[in-house]
Amino acid sequence: MTAAITRARAQEMLDELPLVKLLGFVLGELGDGRCTLTAPFHEITLRPGGLVGGPVYMTLADVAVWIALMTIVGPKAMAVTSELTTSFLRGAVREDVICEARIAGIAGGLAHAHAECRNAAGTLLTRHMATYVLPA
Repeated sequence: MTAAITRARAQEMLDELPLVKLLGFVLGELGDGRCTLTAPFHEITLRPGGLVGGPVYMTLADVAVWIALMTIVGPKAMAVTSELTTSFLRGAVREDVICEARIAGIAGGLAHAHAECRNAAGTLLTRHMATYVLPA
């Protein structure tokens, strides 16, 4: 199956998001309901203890799911998050965070997805479940 969005268009969509630009997310794998994004480590994301703050993981997962969805439905920018559940398992300590998102299914105008964030060593940091509402 061919992705319904090109890598160039996915990058354009990411470039339109001010928070994504500020955090410097880097597009990795893309295609067939999947997207991998990396959040490079930045001092501004730290919380006490030298840990990367929770909003980084949640934003990274949300955006990765959004782009993964675009590989199936095409570049429909107004697909919006209806629900995002995050389970924090371990903290990244002054390091990049890599998120892989997968679309689990689409039915009744809703898309369901899973995402996981890991560090470069492959340690699982967070798990996410997301539901997106698709535009009519």
